[in-house]
Amino acid sequence: MVLGFNEAFIPAIVAGTKIHTIRSGQRWRMGAVAQFCARAQQPDCYEFWGPWPIVRVQEVELTATGLRIDGRPLGPAELLVLARADGFATAAALLAFFADQMPFHGQLLHWTDCRY
Repeated sequence: MVLGFNEAFIPAIVAGTKIHTIRSGQRWRMGAVAQFCARAQQPDCYEFWGPWPIVRVQEVELTATGLRIDGRPLGPAELLVLARADGFATAAALLAFFADQMPFHGQLLHWTDCRY
């Protein structure tokens, strides 16, 4: 399955500092093989990493005031850890990225053994 990324996230994925991604919907399942692509659904789409299996899928809910994983609210320190592992410098940057989609319900896709 194609997993499309903004090209700004590619260096962090390849470097191993972005270890998961947040996606809307419920289409991903553990064990699915992701094709890491930039410019997805464009004529110049390209695969930059992988393919790589999705080893864990967690439910995610974002609101203007916080984030829940599998129904559990994350405290400020844990939210910062998640934000950084998702390619953002701060928790505020992560929440701002999804601001126009809130409340947001989706999935946290892992390609490492990380879990929250």
